[in-house]
Amino acid sequence: MLSLPLRRTLRRASLLLPILLLPALLPACGTPYRPPLLPDTPPAVFPGLIDIAAQAGGREADVLLVHGICTHDAGWLDEVLPPLTRAVRDATATAPARVAGASAAAVQIVPATIATPAGRLRFDALIWSPLTSDLKRQLCYDQSGKSALCTGAPPYPYTRAKLNARFKDGLIDDCLPDALIYAGAARETMQLRMREAVLQVLSGMRADAPLVVISHSMGSKMLFDTLLRMSNEPAGSPAALAAQQAVRRLRFLVMAANQIPLLSLAEQAPASMAAATDAGDATPPPDSLQRLLRQHRTLAATPPLTLVAFTDPNDLLSYTLPPERYEANGVTVHNILVSNAPTYLGLLERPDTAHLNYLSNPDIGRLIACGQPTSKLCN
Repeated sequence: MLSLPLRRTLRRASLLLPILLLPALLPACGTPYRPPLLPDTPPAVFPGLIDIAAQAGGREADVLLVHGICTHDAGWLDEVLPPLTRAVRDATATAPARVAGASAAAVQIVPATIATPAGRLRFDALIWSPLTSDLKRQLCYDQSGKSALCTGAPPYPYTRAKLNARFKDGLIDDCLPDALIYAGAARETMQLRMREAVLQVLSGMRADAPLVVISHSMGSKMLFDTLLRMSNEPAGSPAALAAQQAVRRLRFLVMAANQIPLLSLAEQAPASMAAATDAGDATPPPDSLQRLLRQHRTLAATPPLTLVAFTDPNDLLSYTLPPERYEANGVTVHNILVSNAPTYLGLLERPDTAHLNYLSNPDIGRLIACGQPTSKLCN
């Protein structure tokens, strides 16, 4: 049996050990893709928002923003705009104090205008979270730490490890359900609500102004599905004309935390994939992004569209875009690797921050705002 002095010494050593190891552990916490890793074959060249504003010829350039999974509200635009404007010299923002479609059954439209030395940028953020909120409240009983969506729900009575509780409350109880809901019985209703918002936003835009789309996570697929749906409505109808006009005006497409390769699996039948494999052709059917790009190639008389996809390799829910699937449609694809949060000991980057921090990442904000190479109008 250990003596009392020896036990005390060992106890002090155990308390001091983390402090003594800290200098050795700190270098092991890093951000491998900060600064971002840009493709060099061929070199990445793409415009920034400031360049799009300059190309608008004195008109406002339009920027459509769509969030991804996890609950968002009208304050999301306030989080996104600063990283997109900080690098632009003398940029100022004004946001009208109004939110269209603020009911729980509609997609909210949150507008803002950015004045830059090169021209004005009009932003419209589509907040579709209200469409899934009621269904997600069914899981509130399971949250260890109640979110704003679950205020008033009974406390969770069991013990969870702190990190497990954080990820269960957020990624599993709040974020993943959005994708499951959209893939299921609510898909039709969600697309119709998104259609209403998209049609309202597009009707207020100039037909000859350039358009930029910045979409995150599942928001990309929802938007692409909706535009394709509108394009397939009767020829000459307001929805079909608005969608085709938007696709034709598209100059710059930014996708963060791309989930299309994953979400498109829900639209494929295993039997059809087996038949394709047996026939020696395992190529999956075209996804919504491929179909939208084909439509752009058919409609647009402008230079090829530039698509920039930001991916944190430690983001469990994000996928790079295989260029061979999309560049055949007349689009230039740039996959850019980023780090949204530190990696600890080379073992773990927090899954929630890895997936949610793209549009608040200053490295990404600068690339979207200033392009590559960096515009002279940026700081």
